[in-house]
Amino acid sequence: MLIVRTKNTDVYRNLATEEWLLENAPALPVLFLYVNDPCVVIGKNQNPWRECRLSLMNKEGVALARRVSGGGAVYHDAGNLNVSVIVSRTEYREEKQYELILQTLEDLGIQGSNIRKNSLVINGKKFSGNAFCHRRARTLHHSTQLVNCDLARLGRYLGPELEGIETKAIASVPAEVANLPELTIEKFSTAITDTFIKMYGNGLVDHWNDENISEEEVLPMVGRNSSDGWKFEHTPRFCVTINGEKITVKNGDFNDALCEQKLSK
Repeated sequence: MLIVRTKNTDVYRNLATEEWLLENAPALPVLFLYVNDPCVVIGKNQNPWRECRLSLMNKEGVALARRVSGGGAVYHDAGNLNVSVIVSRTEYREEKQYELILQTLEDLGIQGSNIRKNSLVINGKKFSGNAFCHRRARTLHHSTQLVNCDLARLGRYLGPELEGIETKAIASVPAEVANLPELTIEKFSTAITDTFIKMYGNGLVDHWNDENISEEEVLPMVGRNSSDGWKFEHTPRFCVTINGEKITVKNGDFNDALCEQKLSK
């Protein structure tokens, strides 16, 4: 069993560390806990122009990131705890990952529930979004936990940059959200770690930080995560109407789409 904590708050680095652990962690299961600076993270097969207000984010210094798992767009900041669990693919059970969070909350005197796929709620409002990724013999399941997130900023950044996009890309499901009451990131992190050890404990528990992760192997993943190629060009093909004209955008390149449209006339 491996417990990994980091003080790094760069979304590109933390997503790279998460992926490195999925591929290279020397022992399973793994619990990786981290917090990011303000950013919006979209699912692997989503369209950023439909999911978030890119112009506003750029103006206010809020990063865009694309993760390797599916699911919808989420906002991260210092009040959001990211919880990643990596297990063998044969042992992965989605409901067990929800149980990890809900049991932790119950031990803290908070009642949460799982009312629909990928979402955990408290008093009918969503506090946790979940997604997973299978890679060879392992599975990553990660989730966001709204502890004391800036919900006003969340609402400002999540929403379409462009209206009228036609695409088969995965769409986020809007939901009313809420922070968990009377918790801090540190308190929740400690409680989740304790629950994780109880649920999976069967032997030695090893604790890691960034110094245990191969810098040489992680840096290429950081570079990919921060690249326009991954964030924008990975976007599934879509159509959008601009100034009354409908254009098709491939690989997230508006310039090529506009050029092709002019040449075809």
